[in-house]
Amino acid sequence: MPSLVKEIIQGRKTFFIAPDKSLFPETYLEDYLARGYECYFIDNDLILPIDMKMEILLSVFKDSIVFFNIDTAINNLNWKEVISKCRKKYPEALLGVSYAKKQSPGERAKLEQYYLLDVGIQCGCIQLEWKKENNFSVLEKALFANEAMGRRKAVRACCNGFCTMKFRDKFDNLTSISLNDISLSHFSIFVETETGIDFEDYEKIEDIQFVIRGLHFVSDAIIFTKRDTPEGKLIVFAFSKKDGQLGLDPLNRQLLIPKLYSIMEENFNGLVSKLFQTAKEKLNIR
Repeated sequence: MPSLVKEIIQGRKTFFIAPDKSLFPETYLEDYLARGYECYFIDNDLILPIDMKMEILLSVFKDSIVFFNIDTAINNLNWKEVISKCRKKYPEALLGVSYAKKQSPGERAKLEQYYLLDVGIQCGCIQLEWKKENNFSVLEKALFANEAMGRRKAVRACCNGFCTMKFRDKFDNLTSISLNDISLSHFSIFVETETGIDFEDYEKIEDIQFVIRGLHFVSDAIIFTKRDTPEGKLIVFAFSKKDGQLGLDPLNRQLLIPKLYSIMEENFNGLVSKLFQTAKEKLNIR
């Protein structure tokens, strides 16, 4: 479990705080994943107040981008105070605000004056359109401009028992093994020393049968890298198409995206729910 927690924490994440889902539906998050962005919604609920959630998120996920939806009215919460406090206490976090399109240019200018100059947020003031279909590109431009992808070229999902691969080795033996993690371009396995499973450098494995949380598909793969550890060997594969190009076939890629996001979201929510619940118990919040 500690290694899983470490992997969940790693990598740049973008949090949308109290989003208006009528303007920004959750399905967009899967599409952003396909573009290399790891994004999550943090909703207002009865577990913990938003300001306390921010304390936990920014102290644990240090490489974070946060967009606050300042149009969401929450009892006993002042967005200006929350955002200003986060900016001062966690200067390494990248903060932005989003809001529905303003009718008055003066109103928008005043808002930008405060958040950009007075508070000093780094990720800008994002004005959302009333037509939600326009907001996908509006937010994607904000993610790109603020380098929300981080240093990773592809977002990895920790499989945690949800993913397996079955293949025939060079002796034509059918072998099944659990995946360690998976992305839209690569996947890895951990092989304990006593199993004797090994591959040649850059070896191509054909017709691997994958089961990713109930999704069945077949793909080739090429050994990308191998690394020895005291417990065994970590082997990373790159997906390969039949024509020799790296990557998944378009249909398999499209089918895999929601499965990846489902696994990632479950892992993330499982961790933050425990963190929020622990904080709630310490504060004796009913």
